[in-house]
Amino acid sequence: MVKSEPIPFAVGDVVRLKKPHPCGGYIWTVVRLGADIGITCQACGRRVLLPRRELERRLKQIVVHASDSVLTSDDGVSVSRISAVDEAGS
Repeated sequence: MVKSEPIPFAVGDVVRLKKPHPCGGYIWTVVRLGADIGITCQACGRRVLLPRRELERRLKQIVVHASDSVLTSDDGVSVSRISAVDEAGS
């Protein structure tokens, strides 16, 4: 069996999973890295710990990388792109 490189996750990444959470949400935020990866549902706020392998299997796409998640508006105020992703639809 050929092993591939692990997907690089970072705290603050916004990910979309293949199947919905029971609340109906697909969008999750990575909140913890370690042996297990902690993710929080954007729809209901539920926090779940998954082994990295399980999260990689369930992952559909990384919507926003943590390095891209905070933008600065023209007047210097931080603006989060996460709310824009939620409004754009799943």
